[in-house]
Amino acid sequence: MKQLTPMDSHFFYFEAPNQPMMIGSLWLCDQSTAPGGLVRHKDILQYVSDRLNTTSYFRRRLEKAPFQLDDPYWLDDENFDLEYHVRHVGLPQPGDWRQLCIFTARTMSRSVDMERAPWEIYIIEGVNNVEGIPPNSFAVLIRFHHAYVDGKASLELTTAMMEETADHEYGRRDRVEVAERAPTRLEMWSRTTPRMMGQAWRSMRAGLTAGRKSIELVKRLRDDAKPEQRRVPRTIFNVHVSPHRAYGAVTWNIPELKRMRQLCPGSTLNDVVISIIAGGMRRYLSHHNQLPNESLVSMCPVSVRPTEAMKDCGNLISAMFIGIGTDIGDARDRLAAVRRRTARGVPLARDVLCDLNNAVGDMVPPYVRALGAWLQNKSRMAGAVPLVNTLITNVPGIPGLVPRYFAGARIVNVFPLAPVSDGMGISHCLTGIYDDLNVGVLADRNIVSDMDFYISCIQESTEEYRTLLAELEKSTAASTPARIEAPQPATNDEATAEKASPAPAGARKKAAAKTAEPAEAEGKQARSVGAA
Repeated sequence: MKQLTPMDSHFFYFEAPNQPMMIGSLWLCDQSTAPGGLVRHKDILQYVSDRLNTTSYFRRRLEKAPFQLDDPYWLDDENFDLEYHVRHVGLPQPGDWRQLCIFTARTMSRSVDMERAPWEIYIIEGVNNVEGIPPNSFAVLIRFHHAYVDGKASLELTTAMMEETADHEYGRRDRVEVAERAPTRLEMWSRTTPRMMGQAWRSMRAGLTAGRKSIELVKRLRDDAKPEQRRVPRTIFNVHVSPHRAYGAVTWNIPELKRMRQLCPGSTLNDVVISIIAGGMRRYLSHHNQLPNESLVSMCPVSVRPTEAMKDCGNLISAMFIGIGTDIGDARDRLAAVRRRTARGVPLARDVLCDLNNAVGDMVPPYVRALGAWLQNKSRMAGAVPLVNTLITNVPGIPGLVPRYFAGARIVNVFPLAPVSDGMGISHCLTGIYDDLNVGVLADRNIVSDMDFYISCIQESTEEYRTLLAELEKSTAASTPARIEAPQPATNDEATAEKASPAPAGARKKAAAKTAEPAEAEGKQARSVGAA
């Protein structure tokens, strides 16, 4: 058995009916590529069973310590039931993006049974009317509890479900599956008692690390990492969240986003994306007369997972907290501000905050952390003082341009999902596949009841940066003298031809919010859904 780290157990302890700590991804699959052009549910069950054989992580469930005196353990479930975790549902017709997001939002408003392996897969058939997807396709919604995995670990588990060929070898087993026997209460006490006795030593050692890192944090905040903003403004997102969710998504073209980095030399792809999202949030809050004078502050997780630990479960993350520039109207100035702040925030998160957070977790006894989380969930103090306004997290995408398949069906696109919690009622999660970068927006439906309009605000912000990029490239082309080369005589065996470079594809928009009629935004349909 492997014990949860303090970071992992944090997500377990803070689980509540109004804030399920679930992360996931939504896949759109074209089953016309499968042998015979059809994928049956029994074939999917066999496929998932075969792919689960590549790792034991999908079979793990929690084994709690007596009276929660210690952090729980991961145990391979000897009663693992695949058909419980893989569910088959049908999408109401017309089977469009709106209906798909209704189902996604409602599903993400619920947690999972923590007495079983904390993950679920929904096979959603009847996807017949989604842009870019042929009729008679299906979707796959995969959900994990956040105590189980972080973003990079979830990538490893989800890619375990993918293949680079449509011809799956059914029934193949590359490893022997061995389930662990559940320990008796006496055996659990024999594990818990020594750890309780050694807690004083662990607290003292972690306290020294926490003190040293705290001093380093203060020094950096006074020097190279000095924040430009000293307080987090209160916004409509800093309230107690309800159990109901709304979901929407936007698709960008990665080559185009990379070209936008020219607007601010030295900026990264993440800087561009944060600036676009900030522009969308600025528009949304201005429309509702809720835009604060100070910039909104986002928590941006930073992975500290080494390469050799990529296939391990659990959470190995830190976080930076930056003002995303919602107080800056000029798009270029906003991008420059974000680039400047992330350049300071990332080293601070990796070098100081990660060790400080882990040290504090080791310093506080597990039963105190569990009690504190219980009191917080009951009193709901998290929304009293704003600590952050939103979450913007980038989950590593599926590498390469090689097509990926699920049970023979080509995976056309992948949309990520990240949780919300008290005091942070909206989250933005990004991931890439092929040459697309997708952002999934999950929000409390009571806070963002007009998700279609919110998505249109992000699209307007994208258009603003696209216009600036076009002007920059036009002026650059005009200032660059054209090179005139003497024509080369053609031979009898050769003929010259010019290939026109295709224009970069525009960002595609998908939106979903409360169950309402579709609304028009910028001449395109922005669809809204919500969770009942």
